[in-house]
Amino acid sequence: MTILSEPVIDARADAAESAVRLDGVSKVFGRGASRTLALRDVSLDVREGELVCILGRSGCGKSTLLNLVAGLEQPTRGSIALGGRAVGMMFQDANLFPWLTVSGNIELALKLSGVPRADRAARIDELLELVRLPGAHDKRPHELSGGMRQRVALARALAQECRVLLMDEPFGALDAITRDAMHDQTERIWAERGLTILFVTHNVREAARLGDRVIVMAPDPGRIASETLVELPRPRRMEDASVARVSGELHDLLREHELEAHRG
Repeated sequence: MTILSEPVIDARADAAESAVRLDGVSKVFGRGASRTLALRDVSLDVREGELVCILGRSGCGKSTLLNLVAGLEQPTRGSIALGGRAVGMMFQDANLFPWLTVSGNIELALKLSGVPRADRAARIDELLELVRLPGAHDKRPHELSGGMRQRVALARALAQECRVLLMDEPFGALDAITRDAMHDQTERIWAERGLTILFVTHNVREAARLGDRVIVMAPDPGRIASETLVELPRPRRMEDASVARVSGELHDLLREHELEAHRG
């Protein structure tokens, strides 16, 4: 593991095209006395095909950063470049429409992406195979487990032909066994599809398990405090001693940044 004590642009981006680039991004919410600086001077370069975990406690701007990349919010200052790549997003809650079947939820995303009606059934079959839910077409969300609902949410995100997948603590509400299975699914689909993933989490073990690189954020205002290259071979398991070691070092970094914030 290599720790970069200052926020920098990833030097490895020179070897591959940047998929996501943030330059000096700040975000302010509100005005006057209610003005809140949520993010300050965030610069980040994510190369094509990289899986980057964004780690930090609640309130450090992790979700705000994802919303800016997704285009759900606009930066107050700075720029964000995606090179024309389509973006998909997953949230902690699957946010499936309860009155629609699994097929209906995915078809809606295909329709909004402009996929012709005649092609949608085959695409739904392909996506459900990809997330290992064949035959679930006619199920409704209440008939599915939490992990299955998140698989449908993943299929719906991929239905948008995204090249950049944003994942905002998507497995935080799942039990440990189901979460571990979803890690395997995410890693498999990431590799098969050649996706670029930004994965937000507050779980240090999850960040060490999944990330090529971990961006540690600090609060008040939200900013990149450090970056860590996770130089562990794949596949990884949550219980691996090497993953435990890296997660311990990440935990120490978080504590150090918290102490610095209190001293400041």
